[in-house]
Amino acid sequence: MTLAFKQVKVYTKLGLLLIVAVAIGAVLIKNRSHSVQVWFFGLVDPAKEVNVVWLMVWTALGAVVSWWVLRATLGLVKDMRELRREEELRERAKTQEELAARLRDQERRIDDKITKAITKNADSDE
Repeated sequence: MTLAFKQVKVYTKLGLLLIVAVAIGAVLIKNRSHSVQVWFFGLVDPAKEVNVVWLMVWTALGAVVSWWVLRATLGLVKDMRELRREEELRERAKTQEELAARLRDQERRIDDKITKAITKNADSDE
């Protein structure tokens, strides 16, 4: 039963992909003879007309690149947060280890004092 659902899902996706591809192709073909004046931060001559198809292609590429840059930036921010958390964990572990070492030393000194006191008491009782 799941194989049938997978097949329906795959063929539905394929059909939607084909519909989108045909729609994009139709838009590009229907607009191939149109031109428009474009201003783009002074990088193109506003008096010169640009083919609408090229404008759409470059706009689509710009959108894809912008999305890629945004995802890369968000991934970088996530990685930086993770590094900061790991550094904080290392610092906490280091601090905890130092405190544990101090406690061990303190316990050893207390044990030594108790042992000396007991042996002193035992020597004075004899």
